[in-house]
Amino acid sequence: MSKRNIISKIGFQVILILGVTQLLPAQEKSQQAWDLNQCLNYALEHNIQVNKKKLTVLSSEADLLKTKSDRLPNLSGTISESFTNSKVLSAGNGSPLKWDLNNGTTASLSSNLTVYNGGVISNSIKQSQLNIEMANLDIELTKNSITLSITQAYLNALYAKESVDYAKEILITSQKQVERAQQLLKAGSIAKTDQAQLEAQYASDQYSLVIAQNTLISNITSLKQLLEIPVTDTFYVAFPEIDFDKEYSLLPSINEAFNTSLSVLPDMKFSELNKSVAEIGVKIAKAGYLPSLSMNANYSTSFSSLNSKGFNPQLTDNQTQKIGLALNIPIFSKNITKTTIQRSRINLEQADLTMQETKKNLLQNVESVYQNTIAGKSRYDAAVVQFSSANESYKLSEAQFNLGMINTVDLLKVKNTILNAKKELIQAKYSAILNRKILDFYMGKPISL
Repeated sequence: MSKRNIISKIGFQVILILGVTQLLPAQEKSQQAWDLNQCLNYALEHNIQVNKKKLTVLSSEADLLKTKSDRLPNLSGTISESFTNSKVLSAGNGSPLKWDLNNGTTASLSSNLTVYNGGVISNSIKQSQLNIEMANLDIELTKNSITLSITQAYLNALYAKESVDYAKEILITSQKQVERAQQLLKAGSIAKTDQAQLEAQYASDQYSLVIAQNTLISNITSLKQLLEIPVTDTFYVAFPEIDFDKEYSLLPSINEAFNTSLSVLPDMKFSELNKSVAEIGVKIAKAGYLPSLSMNANYSTSFSSLNSKGFNPQLTDNQTQKIGLALNIPIFSKNITKTTIQRSRINLEQADLTMQETKKNLLQNVESVYQNTIAGKSRYDAAVVQFSSANESYKLSEAQFNLGMINTVDLLKVKNTILNAKKELIQAKYSAILNRKILDFYMGKPISL
């Protein structure tokens, strides 16, 4: 294949790639693209894990209703019908025995009310109420986890998009360099090997653009899957311009970050409630040593076919009403109560250790994010200076190459320097923004771009 055909083929591929990359923004205009707020709102409303946690709240509310109902008396009714077939003497002396079928009816109402059981009911109600609070906090914990995951996935998509844009710029520049090399070759200013090297670099830049596009598609797909959007639905991402300096304005002190995160995040509150539930569990277990008092009442009446009276008179005459108190005094429960108390105390110690661990982990996370935020800003500032210097050097080298003052090898060395500097700048930018957003989130601020 001739050199001209190779260049024509590469040029056609460039046009094709640039056309494909321009398709995404066009589609976004025809169909609404999702910004970060839309992604977060959709996820928090439709996420399966969040909805499962909401069902846990409903279950806890049902448990509370059941526990409160233990204060009420129960009432049960019983109606029984019995048939008795027995042998009896027939009328007259010496008459043989004969079978005689009789029936009886009994009806009763009974009720039982717990008067005192060592505070088990009251403590169980408190425990159930705390469980509802914990279930709601668990929803918030799940939402927080999802929020951070989606924020990171969204920023990954923005990072990939900016990488694609820069890869396109590099590819256009490479194309111009190949075209310039052809002119210099005709003028005898460069050797044919120099032109071949630029054509190879052009192909390499084309490959880099394809890789960047694939990464963008992959990151958008990951975000879509994280949002749990059906695979048959189309999904486009909005790519807003980010004001880096604005994002890093008014950075709080580290002590302010510590104190605020402990007070606004649900992690500590969840652990504190868990400890309170364990403390109530100890009280409930100790009630096993205390006596319990209950009140019971019963009403019954009956009918028998053996009685000569009719059905209604018998029901009236056979009425029985009873009310009483029952005191249950535990004497020996085969160490069941003792074992229950031991386990409840162990649960309390575990809850206390969990609370300490939660506080430690939370503060460590805040400290890490805070230091990463500071370091990210420094890294970005250094990357800006590095890229500016590399860009200036590249411009000078490109001008020298066009004048035939340097060869292709020197130009490509400088080009690789600016490529690496730009990659570092993009990475530093989005890494710093991610850490800044996480720090804001730990301080109770909503995440937005």
